[in-house]
Amino acid sequence: MTNPTDLLDPFGRKHDYLRLSITDSCNFRCLYCMPDEPFKSTPSIELMNSQEIYKIARVFVQKFNINKIRITGGEPLVRSDLETIIRQISTLGASIGITTNGVLLHKYFDLFEECGVKDLNISIDSLNREKFKYITKRDLFQTVWDNIKESIKRGFNVKLNVVMMRGFNEDEIPEFIALSHHYPIELRFIEFMPFTGNSWEKNKVIPISEMLSLVSKHFTYEKVRDHKNDTSRKYRINSESKGVFGLISTMSNSFCAGCNRIRITSDGKMKNCLFGADEFDLLKSLRNSEDLKELIQLGILKKHKEKGGQFSEIETLKNHAIINRSMIKIGG
Repeated sequence: MTNPTDLLDPFGRKHDYLRLSITDSCNFRCLYCMPDEPFKSTPSIELMNSQEIYKIARVFVQKFNINKIRITGGEPLVRSDLETIIRQISTLGASIGITTNGVLLHKYFDLFEECGVKDLNISIDSLNREKFKYITKRDLFQTVWDNIKESIKRGFNVKLNVVMMRGFNEDEIPEFIALSHHYPIELRFIEFMPFTGNSWEKNKVIPISEMLSLVSKHFTYEKVRDHKNDTSRKYRINSESKGVFGLISTMSNSFCAGCNRIRITSDGKMKNCLFGADEFDLLKSLRNSEDLKELIQLGILKKHKEKGGQFSEIETLKNHAIINRSMIKIGG
């Protein structure tokens, strides 16, 4: 049942999930996220400050029934005013999640528990220290792994995000799957996605059908019920498994039909789709003391049916033809 203040796009999709990027800075240099060329973070004057982040989030929650906010980056935990941001957002009544590379989590566990943050999505693309170092350009595997284990121990809802790239980490699928059996987590394999400057090639994409085939060489598995807005298709090894594993098929078999997400970049632009070229400058409007409601509604009404209207089949896709930002400039 819809409400007159619900954010509905032209295809009847209700948007109640805000992905809020608070920085495009990061302490890792992952090749699928960062552009190849020398990277400069956005000057601080162009970024949303903590009060602006709160005011924009408040509009979405109070005017449009947003009930879930995920704080992303860049790496959100590098913001020096993260505590202020989390404390302010926690007063809005929406559930709060964090997407992070995990390396600084130990500094914020107590804050997250105090402010009711339940959901932690942690990126880890290899369980091999040398490959982890290769993809992140940082020798910090053990710190991340220790923080993952502490997150589980403290009872957070932990999802581990693994970007699968042919020739890099598909040989680790059995080891990753085993984690979903032994730990109460959701282990998610994500298809390699194209963004500006990230050297995407379609032959590096491992479709979910192939991932499942690779899984079946080592394990039997059973389907777990998915929900309407889920991005992953979930499975488990058996009824004794403590967790599940999921497959996010952005490229080969999209979940656009159930999309309920809105994105705000760290410089205050609203994007109605991860792959969309359209951006709506909420921060400029806020600084000009303008009402954001009309601009937000316009942005939703311009949402395309699928993949930002930029492509449909990966077989014919050329990365340079996509009009978009790099992943780190959009927010995870």
